[in-house]
Amino acid sequence: MKYLIIALVSYFGLFLTNNVGDLSPRIQKSIEKEIRKIWKDAVVTKVPMKIDENTAKELQIERDKNFVLKSGDKTLAYLFVRRTKGCVIGGCTETGVKQFQEPAIGERYEHFDYMLILNKDLSVKKVKVLVYDGEYGYEVGSKLWLKQFIGYSGGELNYGKDIQALSGATVSAQSITEDIQLMHEVALELRKKGII
Repeated sequence: MKYLIIALVSYFGLFLTNNVGDLSPRIQKSIEKEIRKIWKDAVVTKVPMKIDENTAKELQIERDKNFVLKSGDKTLAYLFVRRTKGCVIGGCTETGVKQFQEPAIGERYEHFDYMLILNKDLSVKKVKVLVYDGEYGYEVGSKLWLKQFIGYSGGELNYGKDIQALSGATVSAQSITEDIQLMHEVALELRKKGII
């Protein structure tokens, strides 16, 4: 009985202090590492955004993967953990257009997870691919390529024009580009609603 109580206290203690929603340990570890790199001397906590079910549905976001990054009472930035499309399983076609239409019967997309950190002014601070298990398109995780997004603060973001095309990862690169633009718009809506 003593060990059961210790196990329950440990479990609920970790659950209550982590506040990381439905994120895998692998993703949590990668996020923590990036946060430590950015804010070396600060103790940073992830506070879940208070997004009600209706707002999440309206903005088409998952409620448990959006955080305010704080040091004490000071807001440092906003963290969004996202999943977006990679190549079609079995390989990609030569043009990216086909992949963004509904897949044909029997066709499925691989997905990948990434994190987006926005500064308090909602400009992009950091983009990092957290998990890319796909066979194709993994080049999208290149630090050099992802640096293009730093400083983006809204407006149209065109893959191949504003964002350099990425050979071997057209679908993944186009997908993350569109999703970053979308998440900036979502962040603006969250700000209008007083959530951030």
